[in-house]
Amino acid sequence: MFLKTVGGAASAAALGIPRIFVAAEPAPKAGALERRPLGRTGMKVSVVGFPGLALAKLDQEKCTAALHSAFDRGVNFFDVAPAYGNGDAEIKMGIGLQGLDRDKYYLACKTKKRDKAGAQIELERSLQRLKTDHFDLYQLHHLVRPAEVADAFGAEGAMEVALKAKQEGKIRFIGFSAHTTKGALAAMRAFKFDTVMFPINFV
Repeated sequence: MFLKTVGGAASAAALGIPRIFVAAEPAPKAGALERRPLGRTGMKVSVVGFPGLALAKLDQEKCTAALHSAFDRGVNFFDVAPAYGNGDAEIKMGIGLQGLDRDKYYLACKTKKRDKAGAQIELERSLQRLKTDHFDLYQLHHLVRPAEVADAFGAEGAMEVALKAKQEGKIRFIGFSAHTTKGALAAMRAFKFDTVMFPINFV
């Protein structure tokens, strides 16, 4: 999921992976799971995160049980996006996380919108669905083409929303997820992101 070492820091360096995205020494275990620093955020997240995509095909009772069970087992990183089940996963996660201490887990969300207006609507809707006043991590979702990065960083682009939301406290950190090397490299050249999410099969 998140960019980690492939045979340690030496291998990562050989692949040209910035050291900031390489997992440091494991932090003390929390529950049954180790925690490690996430990118530049300073957050120590469980080595296994909860994938919100999985909630789209379950009923609410099973979703809530799964979320609480994961939390009880030491998972403290929950990731979701509007694209998962056309918003259904966000709604279910928002309901399912109720009753858990918000200060004891990190919540990540994303947007596929590249324009300012669309990203603003999606951010506010996601906050409402997740029943929270902030996201610990907010990401540009599914970057594929460098042109998408240019759109997001252009005038009236999605990054204007993310940067303003960070100033307002609605977002703590900004990251991106990419599904091509060209998309990832273009994003990393455009901005000093706090995190990078990249399919492991590319590494």
